[in-house]
Amino acid sequence: MGRYITTTGTALPVLREISAAHNAAVGERLLCNSTSAAFNITLPLNTTLVVGDVIQIIDATGTFATNNVTVQGNGALIQGTTETLVCDVANSVITLLFTGNTYGWVVTSS
Repeated sequence: MGRYITTTGTALPVLREISAAHNAAVGERLLCNSTSAAFNITLPLNTTLVVGDVIQIIDATGTFATNNVTVQGNGALIQGTTETLVCDVANSVITLLFTGNTYGWVVTSS
């Protein structure tokens, strides 16, 4: 399941440093810096997702407890609900796995 490996080698995760609002892409590992302010991450549009897609959110600066990062589903459920996911635990690493339309994105580690 998930994305297929291409001849261009694009199946590997992409490491990206962010410190402001971001539209996430499948396969990204987001090194979040919320030292200055809280911000939002918007997950990929529901219609573009494949079961097995993964996105990882990492509190690189240990500041999620001070300045939360909020994850928005963009049409997909998160943990089976339409609620946003608020990342508010310092030094956390959250891995989201897309499981399909019934439950949407599921936290597989935190």
